[in-house]
Amino acid sequence: MAEELHYEEFSSLIAAIHGDMQKLKARCTARLGFKSVHVFWIYLLNTHPEGLSASQLARAGGASRSLVSREMHELFEQGIVYTVEGGERRRYGWKLQLTEKGRRLAGVITAVAGQVQRRVSRGIPPAQLTDFYRTLRTLAGEFHTLAADEQLEEEMNQWLGK
Repeated sequence: MAEELHYEEFSSLIAAIHGDMQKLKARCTARLGFKSVHVFWIYLLNTHPEGLSASQLARAGGASRSLVSREMHELFEQGIVYTVEGGERRRYGWKLQLTEKGRRLAGVITAVAGQVQRRVSRGIPPAQLTDFYRTLRTLAGEFHTLAADEQLEEEMNQWLGK
């Protein structure tokens, strides 16, 4: 029995989910007056009260450290984040934390994210969701490993008969 390929369905579903999530994020972030990356960083910092460095934020969000450095100033100016070490000039590796204003905003973001999550997963048993996320993490890890595989080009040539 031949293995059933799910490439088209998988790709289409992932792309559709990503597109719809981007639309939802855009609606929410516009109402909050922040960019999508800001909202994600605020959410992350709220889940790490000990603080995160710019590098850690970049890694967690799949962004470059330079993007974090460029964009973080807005959150400083609005009194959303501060550096644990203090001082006028931020240094590489300093931990960023939320101010009280930032924590209140994070509470709103978390509540909205929770409402969205509950809405899209309603009717799905918790055990099924647990299995789904475990499988999705496994797939993400495998895709990441495959994308970083330097021998992939050679294997593709073999697959294509070149």
